[in-house]
Amino acid sequence: MAAADYLCQDIYPQSAAFFGAMGAASALIFANLGSSYGTAKAGIGLAHLGIIHADRIMRGIVPVVMAGILGIYGMIVAVIINGSMSTGVGTVSKYNSSAGYI
Repeated sequence: MAAADYLCQDIYPQSAAFFGAMGAASALIFANLGSSYGTAKAGIGLAHLGIIHADRIMRGIVPVVMAGILGIYGMIVAVIINGSMSTGVGTVSKYNSSAGYI
């Protein structure tokens, strides 16, 4: 191998792309798990609110909508991470280890 290949492997290690993809996957997974849990808890509260105070149901829909938006935020983060990952010529990844912290 040439000296340029060693330099390229030091700047862009192969494990960086793996951890970047795992970061995108975990952003989707945990955001949607939190969104589904929040929607379920808010739905239970909304059902209880409908029994106790039927006139306040529209006020109780706000937490359900906000919990649904949390899943969309996770998807946006995953798309941003995935958009910063690119492959160079051949199989060389152009995603360095510090890109996940920026």
